[in-house]
Amino acid sequence: MINMGSDNSSNNSLLNYILEESMSKDHVIVMEKLSEPKHDEDIAAELNLKATIVRTLLNELHAKNLVEYERTKNKKTGWYTYLWKKREDKIDEFIQSYLTHKLDILNKQLQVEKQGITFACSCNRVSLEEAIETNFICPRCNETFIEFDNEKIIRKLESEIRKINKLLK
Repeated sequence: MINMGSDNSSNNSLLNYILEESMSKDHVIVMEKLSEPKHDEDIAAELNLKATIVRTLLNELHAKNLVEYERTKNKKTGWYTYLWKKREDKIDEFIQSYLTHKLDILNKQLQVEKQGITFACSCNRVSLEEAIETNFICPRCNETFIEFDNEKIIRKLESEIRKINKLLK
């Protein structure tokens, strides 16, 4: 479960951060416009964007189960209108799923970083085995591979893992 307490603004901040990281800032802006149900054309007008762009963003959010819509048909024109609303009941589930997936990726990266010595040049990072195979010369830039100290990367990964674990408790 996500440790967000009762602070809904923290939950919204976390959702916004995750949406921007996994989708785009535009998705965040559209979600913020759905504090109450709205038609896609109204959101487009408020944001001064083309309705097709807003519909694309809404459909991408819909694919993540974060929004839903009600479709109604205009009997005179035969056209459909869509009333979009935020799925408050799915936000925690989305955050939980995203953080769990990210935690898995970070743990795998940490394992790789801790596995052994790595070497680097200005364009590439390789394992000891790869460096030996190329006589410690990068095939791309012809620079010599030198031992790479990945302690900063390991510390950063461990810090991110701790933060996510704290959120998931």
